[in-house]
Amino acid sequence: MKRAVRNSMVVRTLRVRSVALLAAAISILLAMVMGLPGAVSPLHAEPPARITGKNGHVFIVVPEGSYEVGAKGHERNPLRTVTLKSYAIAEAETTNAQFAAFVEATGYVTDAEKRGSGKVAVEGMPDWAWEQIPGAHWRKPFGDNGKSWDELKDHPVTQISGADAAAYCAWLGGRLPTLPEWEVAARAGKATRYPWGNKYDVKLANTWNGESHMKDTKEDGYLYTAPVKSFPPNAWGLYDVIGNVFEYCTGLPAGARPGEEKRLVAGRGGSWWCSANTCSFFNLVDIGQMDRHGSLANQGMRVVVEVP
Repeated sequence: MKRAVRNSMVVRTLRVRSVALLAAAISILLAMVMGLPGAVSPLHAEPPARITGKNGHVFIVVPEGSYEVGAKGHERNPLRTVTLKSYAIAEAETTNAQFAAFVEATGYVTDAEKRGSGKVAVEGMPDWAWEQIPGAHWRKPFGDNGKSWDELKDHPVTQISGADAAAYCAWLGGRLPTLPEWEVAARAGKATRYPWGNKYDVKLANTWNGESHMKDTKEDGYLYTAPVKSFPPNAWGLYDVIGNVFEYCTGLPAGARPGEEKRLVAGRGGSWWCSANTCSFFNLVDIGQMDRHGSLANQGMRVVVEVP
């Protein structure tokens, strides 16, 4: 009887392992067909360690190693293998409260504040119809008619430029992620278009829900930014890598002209404003670009620090 039970347990274990191996094989085959990165080593598939940093940040430690990024046939982000040293990336986007602490400690003045305006888009405006609004900056991301930062303390800071984001990171003793660093952390060992799979799910990220920007159906629960960590994290514990706000990165996509890095900055992951019909960058492959000193209501950041 005992031998029969043991044999039954062995059979069930083998079946479970077989199913797991089959699932992994299917995932790899799908990735090959779709031109997405293939599987990573088992070490990289495990949730990395977490460390607590300054100003309330929690970081996910990404192991040193080689990873595949990009997609086959993608002009701006071709499929390739990158080798990275270990680094730690914030689990969440930088919030208004965290940026306010930086400003209070340093007296920093953002590009939008110096300029006296920032770009804003709201429900009811035609697609791509961003407007330069006087008085729009990180303290009042939609200008005088919108909410102020202290009403949005746990929302991601916006209306900051790439230069502003770099200044915050430097104050924290960190930096912005490189394009490959962002993608490796956002993928979290996955070979899919989104952290949860290859099919988009409107309830798993904060993007624009509607055929145009005239009306947002708010299937994800939000019109503009959402509090950070409002949606499930990826497999490594990073929140909002898709949607909410574009996240600044250093480096430029393939095909960039010499000298563009001095003028432009890259953005990843898409934002609350992105939809299938406009700005379809809310995935793990595409790379956006914007003026280094430009400020919009859908641009934010995530910090990287070196591993102690």
